[in-house]
Amino acid sequence: MDAIGLTPSEQFVAGLCERAFLRLWTHPNPVGKKGKELCDCLIVCGVHVIVVSVKEIEFRDTGDKTGWERWHKSAIDKSVQQIWGAERWLKSSESVQTTTGREVCLPPHQRRKYHRISVSLGGRGKVPVRWGDFGNGFVHVFDEHNLAEIFLELDTITDFVSYLEACEALLSNGVQPLFDGGGVEDLLALYVRNGDSFGLPEEAHTSDSLIVVGEGIWNQLVNSPEYKERNTDLQSSYAWDRLIEHYADDLLSGGMFDLYSKEVTNDELALVAMALQPRSYRATLADALLAFLAPAKQKIASRAVIGDQNIAFVFLAADSSDREHRSRELALRCLVVRGKCPGVTTVVGIATDRPRGSAGGYSSDIAYIHFEELTDEQLRNIEKIQSELGYFKNAVWRRSSDV
Repeated sequence: MDAIGLTPSEQFVAGLCERAFLRLWTHPNPVGKKGKELCDCLIVCGVHVIVVSVKEIEFRDTGDKTGWERWHKSAIDKSVQQIWGAERWLKSSESVQTTTGREVCLPPHQRRKYHRISVSLGGRGKVPVRWGDFGNGFVHVFDEHNLAEIFLELDTITDFVSYLEACEALLSNGVQPLFDGGGVEDLLALYVRNGDSFGLPEEAHTSDSLIVVGEGIWNQLVNSPEYKERNTDLQSSYAWDRLIEHYADDLLSGGMFDLYSKEVTNDELALVAMALQPRSYRATLADALLAFLAPAKQKIASRAVIGDQNIAFVFLAADSSDREHRSRELALRCLVVRGKCPGVTTVVGIATDRPRGSAGGYSSDIAYIHFEELTDEQLRNIEKIQSELGYFKNAVWRRSSDV
């Protein structure tokens, strides 16, 4: 973590963000205008910029709506103002500095997608929580009854943002959720079960309507055998998270590339592509990598797997005694996959020693290539490289393939 939060609630939220979005993209208490704190936590990954503001205000019950209004003003309205202020500053900036002095490059302005999160604590479930468009864009408001559930369930950048965008689309179409004793966690349960539709009939998404979200839907979901079985199936996906963190360790220690460079490097883009894979795809990728490295696959030089957004991942097992040669081979194999797989424009390569199979120890390398279009010369070179490497002989491409 870049910095310890100033308050226990900020530390808790920063910890949730780091667990979900990983260290490399989670920046607690970044520095903004005139060296002041920009927001309580900033997440920057790919095109996504998530601005998080945390307010913990003790609710004082006055016996009428006055207590509600006072809490809303201090816990939500001030949080929303901080978010908008941070976003205004970010829109005029190319980078942001962490509390440790590390510079984080922001995505290009024309591609940037802002997501606004207000964590408003202290209401203890006694205050109805407002959320939506407060005048300058949609702000998602979480409290102590749904904060952990949201971050622990949607624990990749893509899964998290997809849920936010689904909620925004729901309200922009005129659908107004009315919580009957529960809260956002029950809406989350409908999303987990049904996806973007939230289980609503199609006509409900195209006309103004009010939906009642009952209490206890989330508890029913998490206690169901189907949910527990799904989570068991996803456990292998966390090996993918650990692999990302392994590379992040090298990055943060300066072992891979210069963090202070204004240029985004290919290594960094490779890690972003890995981090943008949703949880279900991470399970498939991790299973494929672990199976490829198993002793039974000793004779297979590499394997290619298609992930989310048609990003291809190439796994190469080779001795690290000559890392320059291995890195070159990895890049060539990535180039061939790019040329031979329809719809694939981005390829990430991961090279490693087989477990206990290298006399020179253990190391790993990554590669990244992206071509929207290939020139005739590149296509000719790919044909030559393919012939030299001697694979893809049958030219049959599947979602997962040994090569």
